[in-house]
Amino acid sequence: MKNRKIFLLILGSFLFVNLFYFNTAGATAKYLISGKITDSNLRPIDGAKVVFEMEGGLKGIQIAKTDNRGNYTISLPATNKTYWVTIGKERYKTYRGKIYLKDGSDNFNFVLHK
Repeated sequence: MKNRKIFLLILGSFLFVNLFYFNTAGATAKYLISGKITDSNLRPIDGAKVVFEMEGGLKGIQIAKTDNRGNYTISLPATNKTYWVTIGKERYKTYRGKIYLKDGSDNFNFVLHK
């Protein structure tokens, strides 16, 4: 009986720690960013790869693909940060540039050229 109590105490402690960890890890703010990728004639580009990388490392890389209307949506971990944006699609020149994501900025459109 004593072993069972010890086992249940250890199991309960383990479950409590895991629940606490996952609840606090999930509490990190996420910011939903969306936009449209078009060609130089303003036609939507389907299947373009959109990559947002938080400046300073691989920690903040997020990737999305555009739908048949050229739209993308991506969830980023932080605002008030600088992000590198890379957009690519076969037969188009790859776009790479920096944006500063501040509170309230949520829509970024880009044009790819052939």
